[in-house]
Amino acid sequence: MESYLISDNEDTLLGLKMAGIEGQLMTDDDLIIKKIDELIDDPKIGIIILTHTIKVRIEDQVMARKLRAKDTLIVEVPGPKESIQSDFITRYIRESIGLKL
Repeated sequence: MESYLISDNEDTLLGLKMAGIEGQLMTDDDLIIKKIDELIDDPKIGIIILTHTIKVRIEDQVMARKLRAKDTLIVEVPGPKESIQSDFITRYIRESIGLKL
């Protein structure tokens, strides 16, 4: 199982590449959604990582894909200048499994 990063930030992309995670720098929302769909259909990809700013911009589309992606986890990472909110872990778990309370 492999992970793949879709980032709008070069520093995040470089950092995760240094950790062995492949990725791509993307800014166009329509192309990002198309790439997410391709990754969901790729049996080698188990985790899709999105930067926070991308996830916020296309949140509804991401949530719809989380519900249909049975074997692929879609997660969010903060960028280098973004702080993690105090409920980050709880929110992360809820969003990862598609649960809204």
